[in-house]
Amino acid sequence: MSSGAEFEAPSVQSMLGEAIRAFQGGGGGGGGSAADLRSHRIAVNRASVEGDVWCRRGFLGQLFLPVLGAQTVAEVVRESREAAGKLEVLGMASNVAVELDQADSGGVNVRLLCERAKRYRLRTGVDVGNDEGMASVAGRMSNIWGGGETAEATFSRGSKTQSSFLGTLTAPVGTDPLTQVELRAAQAVLNARPYSAHDEVSRSLSAAYRAVKLAGWQHQLRYLAEWREICNLGAAASPTLRAEAGHTLKSSVEYTFTYDDRDSTTVPTSGTLAKATAEVAGLFGGDVRFAKARAELQTNQRLGASEWIVATGAQGGLLWNLDGPRGRSSLADRFFLGGLTTVRGFEYRGIGPRDRNDSIGGDVFYAVGASLLTPLPYVTTDALKGHLWANAGQLALLDDRGLLRTPRDSSGGRTRGLADEIRRFFMQPSVAVGVGLVYRQSIVRVELSCGLPLVAATTDRPKAGLQFGLGVQFL
Repeated sequence: MSSGAEFEAPSVQSMLGEAIRAFQGGGGGGGGSAADLRSHRIAVNRASVEGDVWCRRGFLGQLFLPVLGAQTVAEVVRESREAAGKLEVLGMASNVAVELDQADSGGVNVRLLCERAKRYRLRTGVDVGNDEGMASVAGRMSNIWGGGETAEATFSRGSKTQSSFLGTLTAPVGTDPLTQVELRAAQAVLNARPYSAHDEVSRSLSAAYRAVKLAGWQHQLRYLAEWREICNLGAAASPTLRAEAGHTLKSSVEYTFTYDDRDSTTVPTSGTLAKATAEVAGLFGGDVRFAKARAELQTNQRLGASEWIVATGAQGGLLWNLDGPRGRSSLADRFFLGGLTTVRGFEYRGIGPRDRNDSIGGDVFYAVGASLLTPLPYVTTDALKGHLWANAGQLALLDDRGLLRTPRDSSGGRTRGLADEIRRFFMQPSVAVGVGLVYRQSIVRVELSCGLPLVAATTDRPKAGLQFGLGVQFL
């Protein structure tokens, strides 16, 4: 039976145009015809990169492998766009456009039209870390060997870090910009005064594998070799600090898991941050042996449709020495607590064990906090908010100077055992409350707080009154 009319199949070019418009939300024809076009089977004859861009042959082969394997119009469009996006994210090209042409054999040719990306960058500026500002100069070179590799070197000087050098070389695994390997060399000289009468020099080499997943997940596995030195002791350095002076070599393996879906890293209004790190030192040499774990959780929630935001945070860490019951951890590996970015209302590193005037850190700690960010009257910008907060935390050593001390009682009275020490550690934290202002400036959070310490140990350094701080991560 004949209908009396001839049907002409749409050309490859028109099908691709329709599919592209459908992918872009233009709709093309009717919904049914767009679906038919997207599922139409087609073969990719050739894929190429054109323009002022350098890609080595092996990288291009991996980049275009999914494109050449596409079997439908929809897959061709999707894989071509993904290949173009990878070139831009890896800094190999800019303003990449996808062009699809009908091939003589009836298939399609894919061309990525690229503009040249900047390969060399040099910048100077002021960087902000937690409780420290640093002036830095940095140089960056992209696409070193035609596969999206990046080398960067940074030199900086800061208020606490006397000098610092960091050199990194990163490369994607295959062509995936979300999975990378990294080599790093670093050196830093830290001036620990006035909270401890010494300097600390560290020199390190590390290799890492990093994978970033969708929805905020990230995994990192790192090997680190670090040479540390406690030096330049002050005249008033404590006996504990003098015993710690000298060189140590750390060889460790570290795994870090991060989940972060916050809408801002500095002053979030919604979302959750969960981060956990586990490190083992001494498996491949070195003169320190320990297992170390640290975890952090932060939640942020807006109250209804208002501008009032409730933020809660908790942190904890444990450093366990593997050199036996008489071994002690190294000063360079311990935790420190106190300051505007950790437990407000106390001096920087002002919570925990101390020998004379020197903060000597601890092997176990926890810190919890709750904040209420409020709108301010007569203030039209949402970058400036009022801040009510309450913080608590505790830090202790896990040796005969801390929680594992031998009970002594010369008067014959009741001695405190390990269970009593642990109970006191968790039930008697250092506590402070306060009010202040929070300002969001680009990628930096600035805080001005008036704090009131409520509970402090004899070794703590409480700080009542005004505290000013800037950084990225706050409790």
